[in-house]
Amino acid sequence: MLNRRHMLAAAVGALSQGARADDGAADWPHRAVKIILGFPAGQGSDVAARLYAAELNKALGQPFVVDNRPGAGATLAARDVAKAPPDGYSLLFTSSGPLTVAPHLYANLGFDPMRELDTMALVGRSPLILLVRSDSPARTLPEFVALAGRRELNCGSGGNGVTNHLALEMFRIVSGISLVHVPYKGAAPALNDLMGGQIDTLFETTSAALTHVRSGRLRALAVTSPTRYSELPNVPAVAEFYSGFDATAWAAVAVPRGTPRGIVDKLALQLGKCQLDPSMRERLIQSGIEPTPNSTPSIAKAYASAEFEKWGRIIRQANVKLT
Repeated sequence: MLNRRHMLAAAVGALSQGARADDGAADWPHRAVKIILGFPAGQGSDVAARLYAAELNKALGQPFVVDNRPGAGATLAARDVAKAPPDGYSLLFTSSGPLTVAPHLYANLGFDPMRELDTMALVGRSPLILLVRSDSPARTLPEFVALAGRRELNCGSGGNGVTNHLALEMFRIVSGISLVHVPYKGAAPALNDLMGGQIDTLFETTSAALTHVRSGRLRALAVTSPTRYSELPNVPAVAEFYSGFDATAWAAVAVPRGTPRGIVDKLALQLGKCQLDPSMRERLIQSGIEPTPNSTPSIAKAYASAEFEKWGRIIRQANVKLT
């Protein structure tokens, strides 16, 4: 019969083995890791995902392979990762939409992003830019608001329920002005019609809009981040006129719920280190993304939860529906 000392030793051994099994980080990764992305190749999110994949490959010694699975507003990719084994070999590179917006817009996603996925690292933020043509009579945000009070302005978006549509709705709520929403199938045709004079204004991502602002074809009136954007320091934030305004696009890495904490922490640490590398920072900034190197799993999860609540309020208040 085991004596008390033997029983205690066995219990300690079992606990330490369990801790090692739960940690999961010692031999991770020992094979290729998939970074699943809900957007087509060549888009801004795809460019960023491939930048991170290359850095993780160098840092961790295994291939990190971007797997593009577009469809249904990137929710199909999110669902695939939510249903994948929680072993650290299926990661979701995602924007805010599939996690914090889609649950408020789709009656039946087939999964619950906020319960079945853990947002474990923020990997970049991009303000939207409120744009008008260079010949617009509105040269400042107050002039734009005054112009909208005198005549009806058409505001484009990349489609119902996407980030720039929701930024429009948030701005209508805080400013009290009337803007006619004109949804397009993607950002490119909306930008083309703004430059062609078919619409009056547009909220668009820095990655898509910066080139046109720098060339002088479009005028930037404001950015939607809480503070000014480093690449456009002379352009005010909407929050300078309407306190608390924040309609920032962001990117994150999420994993299936139940992924061992050791793997989560190891991956989050490496993603933060990637953003501190001067070369990586420069490449991100040039692609319109502001690095977020101080993100931790707890910070990322709290941020996603706050965004989920915020966009839910805006969607309900503006009565946004998918059509």
